[in-house]
Amino acid sequence: MGLRELKKQQTRQAIADTASRLFMKRGFDHVTVAEVAEAAGVSEKTVFNYFPSKEDLFFDEVDEREAALVAAIRDRRPDESILAALRRSQLAGCGRMCNAGFAGFARVIEASQALRAKELEVMARFSRTVAETLEEELGCDELDARVAASLLVGVHWQFFVIARQRALEGRHGPAATRRLRADLGHAYELLERGLGDLGAPRTAKRSASIA
Repeated sequence: MGLRELKKQQTRQAIADTASRLFMKRGFDHVTVAEVAEAAGVSEKTVFNYFPSKEDLFFDEVDEREAALVAAIRDRRPDESILAALRRSQLAGCGRMCNAGFAGFARVIEASQALRAKELEVMARFSRTVAETLEEELGCDELDARVAASLLVGVHWQFFVIARQRALEGRHGPAATRRLRADLGHAYELLERGLGDLGAPRTAKRSASIA
């Protein structure tokens, strides 16, 4: 990474960190982009250069999370299924969603209709990206890829929601992490029974169903 790119990354992170502090302290709906810019020591235009909307300031890790989904699929081990790779990737993130600080993040989302609407938009984007990746990696047709992506991202999303609900109930720490990991494992077992032949030729699927 060159110096210019590094400085841009640092500026983006500083803006996101400033916004996060303000959102946690006052709530998303009660903070303006202008206030974020002033607190970060940049112009409002600079904020929008890095973040297209105020909601993007809150969900500042969307690009990173999307890239992680794609990487889990594309960089999986030679003998590893897509389901197993995504499961492994998501299990690794359970601890982060079960620490004490996650409750503040959860409260901000639950208090803002705008953020919950943005969450729907983000998950739809993830679903499109995963579908495109499945088509490229497996050579499966568009319908199979879209249906599979909806299910895979649905698990990803629901466990994000479940973790928020549990955080708001004061459930965090090692016990909460173990519970979330166990529930996530169960969800993937359900998917494995339904998506076990994902990527197999349609003729093979029809033959199997006939048998």
